[in-house]
Amino acid sequence: MKNIKRLILILAYVVLSTWGVSDFVSAKIMNSRDIEIRAKEKKNIPRSILPVRAWVDGKTVCVTFFDLPNTATVRITNMENGEVLTKTYQSPETVSILLLNGEYEIQITYGQDSFIGYFDL
Repeated sequence: MKNIKRLILILAYVVLSTWGVSDFVSAKIMNSRDIEIRAKEKKNIPRSILPVRAWVDGKTVCVTFFDLPNTATVRITNMENGEVLTKTYQSPETVSILLLNGEYEIQITYGQDSFIGYFDL
């Protein structure tokens, strides 16, 4: 009789613990994608690892700076209507910019480094 009680308790524990797991396992489905960024350098020296990463998450453009510059400028140009959005940041780590639908060019500049990429929303 003790073994049957243990078996029922173990079975109840397993059923209840797996039943509640779906609430904890469900995650936000992200609509994010990387923007291909290239170094815009005057020299012909290729860079394999860039110190910036840019991506689109829904209608937001995010830029992460891996080497933490003192000042950085992010310039986003709407390729359809020519509208330009320029923002300068002091000691940025990650910045976010909300945009509308369209085709865009992003230019990220700090110090002597300049990076460029294209994306659409």
